[in-house]
Amino acid sequence: MQLTNITTSNQPAAATLTQLRYEELVAQRKACRACASCGLINPSVHLKGAYDADEIGPFTRWCGDLDAELMVIGQDWGGTDYYDKHEGLDEDDNATNSRLCALLSSIGIHLELPLLPQDGYKLFFTNSVLCLRNGKMTGPVDRRWFSNCSKLLRSQVELVKPRVIVTLGLRAYCSLLEAYGTQPKSQMRDAVRDVRELPGGSWLVPVFHPGVLGTLSRSFEEQKRDWQRVKQELESPSYAEKQTTERALEH
Repeated sequence: MQLTNITTSNQPAAATLTQLRYEELVAQRKACRACASCGLINPSVHLKGAYDADEIGPFTRWCGDLDAELMVIGQDWGGTDYYDKHEGLDEDDNATNSRLCALLSSIGIHLELPLLPQDGYKLFFTNSVLCLRNGKMTGPVDRRWFSNCSKLLRSQVELVKPRVIVTLGLRAYCSLLEAYGTQPKSQMRDAVRDVRELPGGSWLVPVFHPGVLGTLSRSFEEQKRDWQRVKQELESPSYAEKQTTERALEH
């Protein structure tokens, strides 16, 4: 599958405005201290921002196309131990990253691992929680982390306007719907069937997380079948018709 640009006469000006709005969101993230009292640290604060980047979060350093047709939302990026070891970047031998690449490949989107050069992929990766855990990558989560980041999460969706949004796991799915004031399903086995259109026109396709726990709950072959729904929505003619209408209204 080839993710393509939609060209309009005012695209350069629109792209500049989108970039400026994105920079505002990044500045908001860098300035936020809402979770400092509940166990998280902002990358802009950790080690005085030594490994922080001008992106909304570490996950976005892998794929951050502001004109993306596909947005992938994870739960949180991880802890300071991993972040420090890899200087704010991800690693290619991370099993979750390898499985995510394989799932994308299964629907015709061929993405290189994080440390390899990327070229032309219209993807945007982000997390429901944008700050870092202190120490290890995994552990208990606090609902306040998600509620504190919910405004930034919705703002990213409204800025990028992806055709399809994939949420990895239950918490990412719940946090996105709660950001829109919508009640999510309580179990992932029900959430994975909750494909719906969000305000603004993006389609939500919840999937199981491709990490170890997610593959224990749903085999990798089952997950690949789930991702076929992502492909279906990306190729939906209704989306193309909507974009044609919007372009006509702009002129």
